[in-house]
Amino acid sequence: MDINKEVRSLYQSGKYYVSLPKAEKANYEESYWNTIVDPDGKERNRLEERDLFLSDINYAVTYLNTLPPGKVLDIGCGLGWLLSALPEAWEKHGIELSKTAATFAQQYGKIFEGPLSASAYLDNSFDVIFIHHVIEHMEKPEEEIKNIKRILKPDGILILGTPDFDSGCARLFGENYRLLHDETHISLFSNDSIHRFLRDNDFEIFRVEYPFFKTRFFTKENLMKLFNTNTISPPFYGNFMTFFCKNKKV
Repeated sequence: MDINKEVRSLYQSGKYYVSLPKAEKANYEESYWNTIVDPDGKERNRLEERDLFLSDINYAVTYLNTLPPGKVLDIGCGLGWLLSALPEAWEKHGIELSKTAATFAQQYGKIFEGPLSASAYLDNSFDVIFIHHVIEHMEKPEEEIKNIKRILKPDGILILGTPDFDSGCARLFGENYRLLHDETHISLFSNDSIHRFLRDNDFEIFRVEYPFFKTRFFTKENLMKLFNTNTISPPFYGNFMTFFCKNKKV
């Protein structure tokens, strides 16, 4: 499969995403919460990355702090860093597949270990749902978004982030696009298709962020890497998209 060609065809096909086979050996315990190696070969320990993570999503935390505290759900909450950054007045909930991460995150909120489909959240339960770079890991995003809509209050806020697999970097670097090098990325959206996906599910998009220029990734070193497409693509504007939406109940 020419993934880049398939993603580019989403605009004409009317489909929302390119579906890839689930990685047989994908292990969220080993791949995400122990020491990991990123596409550049840099070794990382996620347990030491709270400040980095919160810096990267500062625009979302800043927005949440403008809202009256309510009931929030972080889907794919990981180690609970977002929940840890919110004031105690919030009623904090999280969902996480990894037992390791879910256990760690319990200190920041009430965490359900397992998929959203197995949870028992009631209709219209949450004021805010945050799902940051999770939907690309889901096999059936259409089913997931319907469940999200069900448990989110009317006019409740959805903040959803995902990569753009048709970004400028994706087109320039092809198979060397860094976000193709995660075997757990199995539902690949484009900028156009995720807009359609959200609107067709009756979410009103009122803000979109493409975080880069005010992040730690905006460096001369990364900009210079754009000139060598034989290596893994660098972080760049448009790689990540974050949508701020209202739930318009029908």
